[in-house]
Amino acid sequence: MRMIAALATLAALVVSPALAASDVYIGVSAPLTGDNAEYGNYFKTAALLAQKTINDRGGIKGQKLQLLIEDSKADPKEAILIAQKFVSDPRVLAVVGDFNSSASMAAAEIYNDGGLVQISPTASHPDFTKKGEYIFRAGTTQSMEGAFLARWAVRDLGHKKIGTIYVNNDWGLVANKVFAETAKQLGADVVNQESFIPGDKDFTAIVTKIMDAKPDMVFLAVQWADAALIATQMKSLGLKTDLMGPGSLSTENLVKNAGDAVEGIRANAIYFAGDTRSVSADYTKAYAATYGRPPHDHSALTYDAVMLLANAIERGGVDRKAIRDALAATDGFEGVTGKFRFDADRNPVKDFSKIMVKNGKWQMADK
Repeated sequence: MRMIAALATLAALVVSPALAASDVYIGVSAPLTGDNAEYGNYFKTAALLAQKTINDRGGIKGQKLQLLIEDSKADPKEAILIAQKFVSDPRVLAVVGDFNSSASMAAAEIYNDGGLVQISPTASHPDFTKKGEYIFRAGTTQSMEGAFLARWAVRDLGHKKIGTIYVNNDWGLVANKVFAETAKQLGADVVNQESFIPGDKDFTAIVTKIMDAKPDMVFLAVQWADAALIATQMKSLGLKTDLMGPGSLSTENLVKNAGDAVEGIRANAIYFAGDTRSVSADYTKAYAATYGRPPHDHSALTYDAVMLLANAIERGGVDRKAIRDALAATDGFEGVTGKFRFDADRNPVKDFSKIMVKNGKWQMADK
């Protein structure tokens, strides 16, 4: 109820017919319904909090920030339609979104051809920003994340026999490939690489194959809902092994739905609630106070994405091309998830933290 009340209050800040023509508009494309709605909710709540923060301090050069929020359902077709809508609306100066790589990459061609900045908080496919000079990301790529996780698994934890399970889409294919190839290079034996079609719910056959290989760890290149099902089915079939996955697993719902089946699971993070830097600590406090729960990596990255765009508009003005150039030139911007500068491919350089589920909640990993 607390979150519903907070969203209702903040939703009043979203576009209304009476808005002044001089207001600054940013579009947000995120999955507000469907299997990935939890992530979309992180996007929406963080974007609304960023909007409130910006407007409470005077807006952008004295102009109020307004958000146009659309539901992509994490569907590439829906994301394309939203992109066409935003590109054709001259009020929209930049766009935050989408959540997953498939939807983000499908929409990227529309945004780039339309000369409208798209910055995804979470699309991690390495080819995403290669779609064009108007395409940016606030998070990291699977090339960075997968390699980090493989080094953690093999070098630090000493795993030598690893199985993987991945969702058969753009994101899952790359996430699995980078992890598996890096693990092999480090000397691990990757005994299984099992894929499934998005929407599958029965993983009995896959888990059985994994069990036959007897790995000492299984890497899950999946989102939290699939991870919860896989881990629960592993437990029911008697498979006991260490689990690891990307930062997308680090949600409260994973633990809520899978319980002790995910006790000990490890993941990476680029946002940590215990960060003492003022920009991060203030954000963590404000988010928890507003929504009654702690923020997540994806909400922190979305907050940073909105703030990065506001900063670029402050420096570049209300011209789409000038905003793109100002964003590309960003160097040293202090965000919730760290300092930002973009490389030639418009990717930020980021550091990871190690987290795991201990005693039924996500905490810093012990090793």
